[in-house]
Amino acid sequence: MAYELVLFERAEGVARITLNRPERLNALNVGMGLELADALEECEHDDAVRVIVLTGAGRGFCAGDDLKELTDPTSAPGARRRRSDPMRQYVDGPGRWPAIVRTMTRLPKPIVGAINGHAHGAGFNLALACDFRVLSQAATLALPFVKWGMATGTNRLQQFVGLGKALEWALLGTTLSADEAERWGLATVVAPPERFAAATDELVGRLAAAPTAALGFTKLAVLRGWERDPDGAYELQGLAQHFTRQTEDLAEGLRAFAEKRSARFSGKLPPDLRSEA
Repeated sequence: MAYELVLFERAEGVARITLNRPERLNALNVGMGLELADALEECEHDDAVRVIVLTGAGRGFCAGDDLKELTDPTSAPGARRRRSDPMRQYVDGPGRWPAIVRTMTRLPKPIVGAINGHAHGAGFNLALACDFRVLSQAATLALPFVKWGMATGTNRLQQFVGLGKALEWALLGTTLSADEAERWGLATVVAPPERFAAATDELVGRLAAAPTAALGFTKLAVLRGWERDPDGAYELQGLAQHFTRQTEDLAEGLRAFAEKRSARFSGKLPPDLRSEA
């Protein structure tokens, strides 16, 4: 796919996806959603990619769904592909954020959200779908729907902050500062604007040097085990252990431990595990 609404770069094990509608604070429309989904799929199947960074161009991360498309859906790129069932369109429609969130949470590589500015509505949900979130001190998170007379849900938010706060913020349309987000466990790192890029690079560098396969199996075991009973979660953990025992990175990690040195991980899966992972 030729990208116009996202920027997509890959170098030294890092894929950087930048939402690129700065004049609309990177509001999500169908075209951008389709390109983002395609870029994520490219990352999943590119063995050279060990960590993914998702960020926004300009002064915003993502201001949410493009409201112009909601009021005039015929203006949307790909509008001819809209579903007749409004619920199915909302959840599974082309380029829609719920489908993108599912892709992000199932993708077996770490995703770092570099939240450089407003992450509101759908942008908040994209941020929560990342495995790590580096927030600029200038960033804000919000569920503003009720302020426009729209209903919403909490999606993954209650998993982070509990039902009470998720309900409060959804009903009041609360806007959170970066510091408030950090207090509630929604930020991995908060950095002043002048340190934001460096803080992101530091975290990304650690992940790019990590055992990618082990990170991927751990991510899937944790997220898929969230709503299972303890026995089901243990089984997923055991499966993750089983697969990682067959990687060269585990052998390298054990050698490095015995030799009292830092491990040099390749991040790769053996060929016979690719179809199972």
